[in-house]
Amino acid sequence: MAGADVIEAAIGITLLIIVSYVVIGGIMTTAEVVSNTQKDMTLLQEERLGTSINITDYHYQISIPGRWYIHFRVRNEGNQIIQNIDTTDVMLIRGSNAPLLYRYGSGTYLTMTWLNRGLERDSARNPEVINPNQWDPGEYLFGEIEVNFLPTTNDRLEVVLSNGVKAFTIRDIYLGT
Repeated sequence: MAGADVIEAAIGITLLIIVSYVVIGGIMTTAEVVSNTQKDMTLLQEERLGTSINITDYHYQISIPGRWYIHFRVRNEGNQIIQNIDTTDVMLIRGSNAPLLYRYGSGTYLTMTWLNRGLERDSARNPEVINPNQWDPGEYLFGEIEVNFLPTTNDRLEVVLSNGVKAFTIRDIYLGT
């Protein structure tokens, strides 16, 4: 009988160690997941704080009757390099109507071109050598949206980056020729 008591005690201690190991492992895994999530959120918030964009020029232009283009320039005024312009969205706000959304790369309606110091980049004369294909501080993007309606002077633009930072026009769109 004494041997059975020893075996029962050994099994009990073994089960206690296994359960403790599983519980402590679960707690440590949960703590690691929470810690990594908090780190990612902090890095995202830090990136947002350093990101600033501004729409510097925008106007309508007619090419053929019934086809209008909105041309605009957006300047990176922050201290962050913006690497993923392919997730940039542009909204056209037309008075009290629902905004029209234009996604980059979703068709022929929205095109964006790199600019350097406000002028369209010519790779032969002015190549982008620092962080190619990334939107560096001080650089511009030129955007063009094709629309098939007559513009009004109270239409406004809003450019939204993937991290939630946005720029919007504070004055009416200029009707150019």
